[in-house]
Amino acid sequence: MNSMAQRQAFNAYGQAAQTVAPAQQIVMLYDGTIRRLHEAKVAIAEQRTEDRFNLVQKATAIIDALHGCLDYQSGGEIAQLLDRFYTYIGYRLQQINIQNDPTICDEVIDRLTEMRASWAGVANGTDGGMQPPPATPTPQTTSLST
Repeated sequence: MNSMAQRQAFNAYGQAAQTVAPAQQIVMLYDGTIRRLHEAKVAIAEQRTEDRFNLVQKATAIIDALHGCLDYQSGGEIAQLLDRFYTYIGYRLQQINIQNDPTICDEVIDRLTEMRASWAGVANGTDGGMQPPPATPTPQTTSLST
């Protein structure tokens, strides 16, 4: 991509970020993460290890950004719950790359889909407030062998 095209893309992104409500932006980030995990699952099935790794890294970058934007002072209990949720999701994303296991993709997709629905409710004004995230189990100790 040449520098003119990059500048145009950056300007378009900046304009979109100004016109899309914050809760809707979060929904869009969840959509991107879920999409990359579906693609990672296909890459696992097709034994495309490098593609799987790159897709999981992209999903991880989105989750890390969401995690990094938590406002613990204003967010109260919800921020604390989201902190635990994002920590767990980050752990499970690492496990996808360590174990090359598509069932972990399914688990993470399911959890993100539940949380996405809560954020969509907030974005659409159909939810009076953010609900606590779904329960996150304690990460299991796993072997590093595949």
